[in-house]
Amino acid sequence: MVRHICFFTGKRGGFNHLVPILERINETDDLACSFVAADMHMVEKFGKTIDEVKKWTESVYAIDTMLCSDTKIARAKSIGLGIMSFSQLLDSIQPDLVFVLGDRGEVLAMAISAMEMNIPLVHLFGGDISQGGVDEPVRHAITRIANMHLASNEGSAERIRKMGEEPWRIHNVGSPVLDLICRKRFTSPEEIIHNYSLNIEKPILLLLQHTVTWQVEDAEYQIRQTMEAVDHLGYQTIAIYPCSDPGYGVIIKVLSEYEGKPYFQLFKNIEFLDFWGLLNIANVFIGNSSAGVMETASFKIPFVNIGIRQEGRLRADNVIDVKHRKDQIIEAIQTAVNDKEFREKVNNCVSPYGDGKTSEKIVSILQNIEINENLIRKKMAY
Repeated sequence: MVRHICFFTGKRGGFNHLVPILERINETDDLACSFVAADMHMVEKFGKTIDEVKKWTESVYAIDTMLCSDTKIARAKSIGLGIMSFSQLLDSIQPDLVFVLGDRGEVLAMAISAMEMNIPLVHLFGGDISQGGVDEPVRHAITRIANMHLASNEGSAERIRKMGEEPWRIHNVGSPVLDLICRKRFTSPEEIIHNYSLNIEKPILLLLQHTVTWQVEDAEYQIRQTMEAVDHLGYQTIAIYPCSDPGYGVIIKVLSEYEGKPYFQLFKNIEFLDFWGLLNIANVFIGNSSAGVMETASFKIPFVNIGIRQEGRLRADNVIDVKHRKDQIIEAIQTAVNDKEFREKVNNCVSPYGDGKTSEKIVSILQNIEINENLIRKKMAY
């Protein structure tokens, strides 16, 4: 009997983790999958990335749940819309398992919907820690709802155990996104240089900075400090819109002020094969994206991590942590570009998120989960 897995994706930066799992499932005879795409994927302001999802799979349920406002109340209401919409869809399609990843509000909405429908929930990246704002408690709330946990590293797996989850539910699998990166499944340097009009002989920066939802009122100051540093250096810079967390509007506004600068290019979205292609040739990745700690080590590229958003998250030796201060950001970028000793350390760093075989492990788990009352019935392990 074929087992139906319903994957949920709410933003561009999460979908790429699902692609290697999707490809492995397509090679099996006993698994089938569909995708629910919502939130940021449906919004033109963020590049309408539902089109990217549809390039990889035909089985997509597109649900518009995001209120296009960067306020906190709009975000809360969007989560409510998600619960109503996702529960209705799950009642219609009746999957055997629901698969979610990460720590965002729309993911919590899907988790609540699956829980109330008694559909077992598989959660990827539980137990990680960060200081992105409400993402931190949301991630752990999803863990307490989920029926099966796929951790990215042993430290995260141990935190899940300490939350009272039964050990048999917990698997340390790594990060599936590395499966594609290790196989060099991204756009070639030649195409990237041509398509983005870059001079490989000069420094190249890739910038992605989100709001911190505990510091929304500081978002404008924070992005201005970053952009003043970037402007001071004048290096070629490819910048990408932030995600849809409250306060995103002011970040987009400030970034847009620099669009006339000859060194600066701004994009609503960059598809992930191009994003990795840029990481492959860039000198530095700057900002506060989780990609900085989870993906850059595989490309041997420094990550200048600005502020608290990724505080506490496991990382390799390629990360320079700085505050939202222009002078610190300038110094860190110059170190990343010019310091030969640091560059050598970066070239020797090893990703702590797996060996490029994560999707194989995950698909085996999905095939062998016993779907029964024991899986649904959650209880504290102590």
